[in-house]
Amino acid sequence: MKKYFVILLMVTFSASYAQFEDIFASGSDAEKFVTNYTQPVFRGLMFATNSAWVTSAQPIKSFHFELNISASGAFVPQSFESFKFEPSDYQYLRIESGPDVIPTVMGGNSQTRLKIVIPDNMNNEVKVLEFNSPDGIKNELPVNVVPAPAVQISMGLPLGNEVNLRYAPKLTDDNGGFFQLLGIGIKHSISQYFPSGKDENDKKKKRHFNLAAHAAYQQISAGYDDTNSNKAVHLNISTISLQGIASFDYKLISLYGAVGYSKGFTTMDVLGTYNYTYDVQDNNGNHIRTENVSVTDPLKLNYDINGMKAKAGLKLKLAFFQIFADYTLQEFPVATAGIGFKF
Repeated sequence: MKKYFVILLMVTFSASYAQFEDIFASGSDAEKFVTNYTQPVFRGLMFATNSAWVTSAQPIKSFHFELNISASGAFVPQSFESFKFEPSDYQYLRIESGPDVIPTVMGGNSQTRLKIVIPDNMNNEVKVLEFNSPDGIKNELPVNVVPAPAVQISMGLPLGNEVNLRYAPKLTDDNGGFFQLLGIGIKHSISQYFPSGKDENDKKKKRHFNLAAHAAYQQISAGYDDTNSNKAVHLNISTISLQGIASFDYKLISLYGAVGYSKGFTTMDVLGTYNYTYDVQDNNGNHIRTENVSVTDPLKLNYDINGMKAKAGLKLKLAFFQIFADYTLQEFPVATAGIGFKF
C-alpha cells in the first residue's frame, strides 16, 4: 500500500512536472491552478479510502477475527474532468492561446497554452514565461477511477460490538518514499435490543435481519523526500465515516446496505527551493533581460469532501472464506470488491 500512494504522487506530477515547476514562478497563482488541476484525484482518493469498512450489520462473535482485503475505485464525475480558467482568480497567470476550459489530471489532453505575465515599473505587462497546460491521464486509463486498496482486521467484542483496524507503521524506502496509516472503526449492534422471538422448541430464533451503527476515523500520511536535495512532497489524508447499516444474514449469503455521512480533509505540501533562469520578453517577444527566480515551498494545497452516502452490497460465505462487493452512491460513486477470512 505504501508503494501505491508514492506512485500516486508521482503519477499526479510526473506527466507534467516541468510545467508545474514553471507555474511555481507565478507565486500564489500556482496554488489556485494546481488545486484545480489535481482536485479530482485527491477528492476521489478520500472517497475510495473511506470505503470497505463494513460488509454486514451482524457483529463478529466475541473474540473472533475477520481479515478483509479489498480494492475500491472512485468514479470521477465528468464535471471534474476539466475546470474553467477564470482570469479574475489569477494575478500573473494568463492564457496565451487555446480554450479557457482546461483538463484536470483526470481529464484528457490539453489544447491550452499558458503564460506568466508580471507588470514592469511602467505597469506594462511583461511576459516572463510561456508553457503548455498539463495534460490529464484519462486517455491512459481503462476506466476513469481513482483506486485505493485496503487491508483491515476486525475483532468481535462483548455486548454486540466490533472493532476494525487498519494500521501500518511509518515505512520508508531507499528513494525517500514513506507511508503511514492508522484507521479505526467501531460497530455496535442495534438489533440486539429487539427480541428475536423463540421457535417451537422454545429456543431463541436465529436472527437474520440485523441493524447496526458504525463510526470510523482514518489518517494516512505519504510522500517522498528527495535524498539529493531539500525537495519533498507530503500528503496527509484524514477521513470520517458515520453510517447506519442493515443486512439480511444467512448461512451462505449476506445482503447489506448502509446510509451515512462521509467527511474528509487532505493537505499536500510541495516543499524545497526551486531556482530558475527565465528569458524575460515584452509583449512583442523581444528579449529584455534574463531573470533569476528562487521559490521556496511553492505549494500548500487543501482539499475536502463532505456529504451523504448510500451503499448496497452482497457477500458470499464459504466456511471461513468470503467474497464481497458493493457500490456506494455519493459525489464520487465508489465500487468495492474484496475477499475475507474468518478465524
